[in-house]
Amino acid sequence: MRLAYSISGYKLPGQLAWLMTALRHEDDLFVLHVDARTPDGVHEALREAAGDGPNILFIERQPITWMGISLVEAELRAIRAALAADPPFDYLISLSMQDYPLKSRSEIVAALEAAPGLDHVTRERLDDLPFHIRRRPWLLAFERRGRLVKTPIPRPIPRDLELHWKGSWWRVLSRQTCEWLVEAELTQRYLDFLRHVQAPDELFFQNLLMQGPHRDRLAGRNRHFVAWSGTSGSPKTLTMVEAEELLATPLWFARKFDETVDRRVLELLAQRIGADLPPHVSRLHGRAPDAAGMRADRTAAAGMRSPALAPLAAAR
Repeated sequence: MRLAYSISGYKLPGQLAWLMTALRHEDDLFVLHVDARTPDGVHEALREAAGDGPNILFIERQPITWMGISLVEAELRAIRAALAADPPFDYLISLSMQDYPLKSRSEIVAALEAAPGLDHVTRERLDDLPFHIRRRPWLLAFERRGRLVKTPIPRPIPRDLELHWKGSWWRVLSRQTCEWLVEAELTQRYLDFLRHVQAPDELFFQNLLMQGPHRDRLAGRNRHFVAWSGTSGSPKTLTMVEAEELLATPLWFARKFDETVDRRVLELLAQRIGADLPPHVSRLHGRAPDAAGMRADRTAAAGMRSPALAPLAAAR
């Protein structure tokens, strides 16, 4: 099986090095997009962190606006680039440069083979969500000078364009679904309408796929672990405090991480999946930390209260 990854980001080259070191495989394809507003020096460092090879592709950069349509546009270009690559991939996995895998490649491939053809996309009914979220598709919004401008101006939804679903951006799609996405006339219609609403990235794939020919192949959710805190619009940065959950979850990836906040949790996960440490970390201590040392660090850092955690880490 060949996996393809669509990886997007704009900062923290060291974090991308963690991700690429864990994922790198000669059979897989990596398509990366760096925000055009990222300074040139950081962009070059991100390219260096990704490495070289015929299976590593950087697509043309465009400016990305938070909660705007530009993220969707860049992702569609990444999907087209992946489809044009040879040999063909079987599944495309969308990731952030601050993600990290929770399972080894062999575990992910085994899970995909156990349920062939499924698309893993999280969906929630808009009708079940708070009013301020439900009304987003009905109000005009647009990108201007790198920011999303929200307005109270009502905008009717076309009768033949269903918008009943919302969900997380992260997804795993089969090649067959990707091929349909880039060829379907419906894709452009959704793109044109959602260009002028708030947070189209939380609406585009969910509603489009629910109207597509493969809607009976949609799994119940995506394969990402994400933790939220309060009413923040951004997820928590994961640390050793979440170590027990990260080791126990059946999900395949987690976001987001920052080695400058907590490197030990990344070292723990690297050991869990049998991944090397990125070169800039290996140079610091020459080897991966032993399991006992990491368990002790977890207990100290998080004030662990569960005596079952240590054997769990050792068993995994």
